Amino acid sequence: MKDFEATLDPVGGRLITHDVRPPRHASYSSLDTYGHCPAQWAFGRLWRETPEWDDPLTVGSIAHATLELAVSTPSVTDPAWLPLARRAIAMERERNLLPANRWKGDPIPAGVKAPNGSPATDEDWARLAANRLNGFRLADVFDGDMLRPAAAEQRIDAEVWGIPMTGSVDYRDESGRVVDWKTGRLPELGSPKAESHQNQLRVYKALLDTQGIQVADARDVYVEHRVGHMADLSDDAMEATGTLMRSRWDGMRRDADAGSYAMTPSYLCPWCPLARACPLASPARGDKARHAAARGIDPTDPRLHVADGRPSGDPLAGMLPDACGQGEDKEDDMDLLDMLDMAPKPKKATLPPPGPWAKGPDPWDTPEGREAAARWGMGDKPKREARPDTSDDVDPWATPMPTKAALGSTDGGDAPWAVEPEAKPAPQAEAKPEAKAPTRRMARGKAYDPSVLSEGAVNSAGYGFTRLTIMAAEAYAIGPDDPDAALLALIRAGWAASRAAWGPNTPDVAGLADGRPDTDALLRWLDSPLARDADEAIGRLMPADGTPADRIGRAGRAAARALIAARDLIR
Repeated sequence: MKDFEATLDPVGGRLITHDVRPPRHASYSSLDTYGHCPAQWAFGRLWRETPEWDDPLTVGSIAHATLELAVSTPSVTDPAWLPLARRAIAMERERNLLPANRWKGDPIPAGVKAPNGSPATDEDWARLAANRLNGFRLADVFDGDMLRPAAAEQRIDAEVWGIPMTGSVDYRDESGRVVDWKTGRLPELGSPKAESHQNQLRVYKALLDTQGIQVADARDVYVEHRVGHMADLSDDAMEATGTLMRSRWDGMRRDADAGSYAMTPSYLCPWCPLARACPLASPARGDKARHAAARGIDPTDPRLHVADGRPSGDPLAGMLPDACGQGEDKEDDMDLLDMLDMAPKPKKATLPPPGPWAKGPDPWDTPEGREAAARWGMGDKPKREARPDTSDDVDPWATPMPTKAALGSTDGGDAPWAVEPEAKPAPQAEAKPEAKAPTRRMARGKAYDPSVLSEGAVNSAGYGFTRLTIMAAEAYAIGPDDPDAALLALIRAGWAASRAAWGPNTPDVAGLADGRPDTDALLRWLDSPLARDADEAIGRLMPADGTPADRIGRAGRAAARALIAARDLIR
């Protein structure tokens, strides 16, 4: 594994590294990867994933060599694929001993375990490749026509469209037809993957043109599906592919000279070695994609750094982390990346559990109580039905509280919030003992009213209150083992993403950096449209894989980038 140093800039959306040398030539696969994501191409030159069982590159390479052997005897239209796959491994191993091929290494990766835990052997890999080819007949290539091989695995190095290109044409027939073997899923016609395959065939035609070889048609043959897709080789299509390839080649060399590569999300993100660390990575959908993403570089790898990357001339510089200077406000110290970190935080201070309950004085026995009883015509003390007094043996903390009497509920429910009754004339009682009010009262306000009303009452119809409730549910779905930590992380991620984009328009929330946000300030923030938009962006960009900390962190960084893009569009 190469030594390198690289930095991810989540605000600028770029990978920064000066350890990638400008390429001297290009293959179609390198230009294609660069076109999908320049950062993926660059980092792929620095970091190699360790192959695993059924590694598609290894199996695909063996399958290609097996097909090369098969077309050498085209009269055998339905070959025995397993014996050919065994021979293909031996052939590739011998080829890779040649000086020009030594960089490829052995065709069978070392250290791979089979599903039963034993080391994967040549036979295991041969069977994996043969299984991809079983059922495929050579007659399927040209709709029943017999193959007339002119070349197989024909390597060509030539300049096309001003690019020093290298390529290997899988199969060329004497009839002028060209075939590129494809293993794996069959893409839908017109999809990005299918269009990429078509561009590859046009590159091969351009390479063959330099050798004076006429190409009548070119097709991708998906061997596991026995389906072929013809490529458009018209002048317009060839010109469009040439323009695209030249643009990518120029960008590749320009980025390598600058040491800066754009991070561009696509359907290939899960197969990128940066999948676990990239703040813009598209979520992995499906078991294979999630497994592929999990194999990427550990975000804590010391060779990979994450920085703000904000240009010093940006008017929002100083709003975020140390990398670009700090603002003076306390909440400006809440680094976007630190806020997205769910490392264990000090536990919040909690009140000690209540001690043993002791019966207090009867309020009716106080002077005020006797006066009130007399005023209401109840004599010195209200008469009560005699019953055994067991209150000394009962702990009220261990039994449900009488919500109507203690919490002022209007419906007798068990809600932990006091419900503010509708306005009615209250009797004027003098010196009536008042029960200690709960910390918050629930009030029936309007949806357009703030979540925090007068005297600290909470508006159950307020947008911020509703948003907090929804975020709590989202937090439980993301991190059911510790939903409180997940909720705090979601709130902090949304605030940080909004501050990254909108600066001081995002209000400070006292205590949020310490994990103990002021309730009024928090609800006022959640009332705002900026909080709504940030939370919506995080929800849409939430990856499906990883720990709660990893998922919320990646979604928060991606949301920051999305909000900044929106800001820049209207600036």
